[in-house]
Amino acid sequence: PYTLLRKSVRRWTENHDEPFVFYFHVWELDPEQPRISAASSYNRVRHYRKLDKMEWILKENLQLYNFVDAAEFLGIKSEPSAVADGLSLESRNLNSKVSTANVQPPATAGGSDIPVSIIIPCYNEEPTLPYLANTLKSLEEALSKNYQPEFIFVDDCSKDATFERLKELFGARENVRIVRHDINQGVAAGIMTGLRAARAEIVCSMDCDCTYDPHELEKMLPLLTDSVDLVTASPYHADGGVRNVPEWRLFLSKGASWLYRRVLRSKLDTYTSCFRVYRRSSVIDLNLRETGFLGVAEMLGKLDLRGGRIVEYPAVLEVRLFGFSKMKTARTIFGHLKLLSHLAKLRFFGNPGAIETSLQKENLEALSKKKKLAAEKRRWARIREK
Repeated sequence: PYTLLRKSVRRWTENHDEPFVFYFHVWELDPEQPRISAASSYNRVRHYRKLDKMEWILKENLQLYNFVDAAEFLGIKSEPSAVADGLSLESRNLNSKVSTANVQPPATAGGSDIPVSIIIPCYNEEPTLPYLANTLKSLEEALSKNYQPEFIFVDDCSKDATFERLKELFGARENVRIVRHDINQGVAAGIMTGLRAARAEIVCSMDCDCTYDPHELEKMLPLLTDSVDLVTASPYHADGGVRNVPEWRLFLSKGASWLYRRVLRSKLDTYTSCFRVYRRSSVIDLNLRETGFLGVAEMLGKLDLRGGRIVEYPAVLEVRLFGFSKMKTARTIFGHLKLLSHLAKLRFFGNPGAIETSLQKENLEALSKKKKLAAEKRRWARIREK
């Protein structure tokens, strides 16, 4: 407590000739820093309590006492000798030349004509957005070497200042669009809204909280070849990983994956990740019953049942640093069981027309056009005979 610290400093200066030394952390100067929810309760109290007092604590001490640097107190000459000064200058020039020679010219933005749309659903994510803005800046620089990225933020009717913060941080950028739902619908509905708004055939979706490193998109995008419809991140892949996520959540998630492997054709390690790369034409016409977290698994399930090819990319899942998860555990568990039952019925007893693919539709349309053309030829043949 500062009351005790103030008395200690005053008592020291009255009774000792040696200087009183104290220090502070750089982060203590920022009372508005993001609150990391992954920290323990003890560390949150220790780290964030009374940050707003730091400024006047420093001002009070600077006004009450004389401060000097260590060199002045110890009587060390600060002026270097002429020889040392010359060596120092020469050394600085040499270092400058070396560092300049090693600098590579920055890559030119827009180096490729491949457009990519990146969808970021947001719901009550105000604490996360400043961190996200810095991450997306470096992601855009990395992707611009080979792609032309656009970012689509879908605010799912947030109750905090998420929408206003999005406009403040991203509203002025030409390659950013911000869409808002009138009512809260869920993360899957946000992804589908982004898919409908996307201008590109290659579309990515990512979590606003960056629990997966967005820079992994640079490696995931090339996996979406002409024969692939979806690339999904997988922390449970043999080469993936999980950090600091509670064991009970891992148990539930892996259990769900085990059940989905029994129902679906694609034998994956993870079915519920939001971090994905889509072929827009393969999923844009999906009719989802679920719009929240369950809808993310339903998208993959229905794409699998219609014959879509799905590829996994091993990734690392981190614990959420900012804000709090909106998923309701018990509701999600029962929801997955209900969804698994629905997908099983579609696969083993369902009407194939219920999961008709875009390719099937195109083939039917082409067949219909051929029939019409043949009928038209027969009609003109009869006219000529007459």
